[in-house]
Amino acid sequence: MEHFGLDFGTTNSSLAWARRDGQVILCEVDLAAVNPHVLRSLLYFSLDARDFVVGHQAISEYLREDMQGTLIQSIKTFLADNSFERTWVYDRFYTLEDLIAVVFRHVRAAIAQITADDVALVVGRPAVFVDRLDKEQVAQERLRKAAQLAGFFDIEFQYEPIAAGLAYEASLTVPEVALIADLGGGTSDFTVMRLGTGHTSERREDILATGGVQVAGDSFNASLLARRLARYFGAGSTYRSFTGDTLPFPSALLATLARWHHVSFLRSRETREQLRRLHWTCSNPNAVAALEALVEGNYAFHLFQEIERAKSELSIADATTIRFAHDAIHIDEPITRAEFEALIAADQQRIHRCLEAVLASAGVRPQAVDAVFLTGGSAQIPAIRRMFADEFGEAKLKSRDYLTSVAVGLGLTARKHVTPSEQGLLSPSRPRKSSGAS
Repeated sequence: MEHFGLDFGTTNSSLAWARRDGQVILCEVDLAAVNPHVLRSLLYFSLDARDFVVGHQAISEYLREDMQGTLIQSIKTFLADNSFERTWVYDRFYTLEDLIAVVFRHVRAAIAQITADDVALVVGRPAVFVDRLDKEQVAQERLRKAAQLAGFFDIEFQYEPIAAGLAYEASLTVPEVALIADLGGGTSDFTVMRLGTGHTSERREDILATGGVQVAGDSFNASLLARRLARYFGAGSTYRSFTGDTLPFPSALLATLARWHHVSFLRSRETREQLRRLHWTCSNPNAVAALEALVEGNYAFHLFQEIERAKSELSIADATTIRFAHDAIHIDEPITRAEFEALIAADQQRIHRCLEAVLASAGVRPQAVDAVFLTGGSAQIPAIRRMFADEFGEAKLKSRDYLTSVAVGLGLTARKHVTPSEQGLLSPSRPRKSSGAS
């Protein structure tokens, strides 16, 4: 039995192998990517192959096929959404579990390049899938079923911020009380832990509190689109109803647009008919044409890549411009870092309230925290980092390997299952390829 830890993230995924010599190493999960240890958690239904591909290949085929297939992103965020049971992709219905299993099968194939043995998998999960306790178990079981569909049957779950804490602990020489903050694409999760205690297996006594909120990088992107770019797609305009009444532009369309990972599901017959009717009665027909182009041209990926680029540039520059021109879409929107920070202020306050609640639950005041370990892509945003510096002091902030530290911690969790009888069966000098059992 070989043991692995999988960080299936909203935006990126990564995998770690708990080797039998005691080492935990990152696995290559996307050889075509710039960083082969990081797999983009998106899938594309390729028209040529009539099947799904994932990661860098998904992006390449999406662009090569002129965006005519179906690109699905941030699928992890649907786990606690009971309204998403299945969707139609060309000539077949797919359940949410079917779609997530595509990513898991890709991971299973990567593992097959390392070992042909049976596999036990520790899967990361956010501290909170959604702010509804009754949906937590549903979300986790959907994730379990997706893993099973991909051929994983020995499955364990670990909170992602705890996993990040275990990864940080490996660098310690003295005990610490640490706050672990994992701010990714879909959720912001926190754990207060005692680290460096010498405990190697059961860690419940070291975990003082954990919690999270479904606000992170995707929420920031949505706020930016809703408050600065939605006017290009109809926000603020009106249309005439069948009865002749003048009504605001349909909020449901704009809400779906703001949740960028939903855009690919707008290509239904009903939505297309609605947009055609709006085009003739809207006070801003050019905006409706832009929305039609976004949906029909499948340009959502490119638009949000531009939003992501602008967001990243604002981490190092005081201002940038969001530019996007395809078909009827013409966006030229300057934005400063201060304006962006104002746009995400409400989301940041929700993250801060969650942080305060976790500290209160742990019974730990900020001055009693020895270190704050930041991980996840959203932890690199200056306003977010400044929030932690103001609360704990800049000197306490630690970070490394923003995109893979959770996977390493999940690998460390998996390592506890490697039995003493298995130790030494694998040479530490070279990884074994898929060539039979030990």
